[in-house]
Amino acid sequence: MGDDELLEVLHAAATAVREALDGLGDWGLAGTRESQYRSDLAADAAAIAVLDAAGLGVMSEESGPRGIDRPVVVVLDPVDGSTNASRGIPWYATSLCAVDREGPRAAVVVNQASGVRFEANRGGGARKDGRPIRPSGCTSLSESVVAFSGYPTRYL
Repeated sequence: MGDDELLEVLHAAATAVREALDGLGDWGLAGTRESQYRSDLAADAAAIAVLDAAGLGVMSEESGPRGIDRPVVVVLDPVDGSTNASRGIPWYATSLCAVDREGPRAAVVVNQASGVRFEANRGGGARKDGRPIRPSGCTSLSESVVAFSGYPTRYL
């Protein structure tokens, strides 16, 4: 599978997530494990259906490994920011990164609330909604913004 086709599959998986979320009535906790929402499960199933049909392996935050012996495995967080999503806060995304033996090959992150899409591929740069983006050039940590979530703290 070429890079363009791989990016198309990743975008199709993110679109399938959007469609699954649009049809979901209850975004509350699923009761399956700590901090897992119904939206996580619906989105996970939708994305995996697309990725599996394309012959890709998946390592999902929600459902774990599937077909990870395949040449390309997609690391998937179907609803990155599911607590925000469950509360109607419009900062949540679908994050996908296709990895092969050489490392990250292609990635897509779609803000599911706004529809803004980011994509990148190895050696091909990064784009926001199809337009090239560039790093700021900042080289000083004191002039940078670095952020991470401390939840859940047991993993830190």
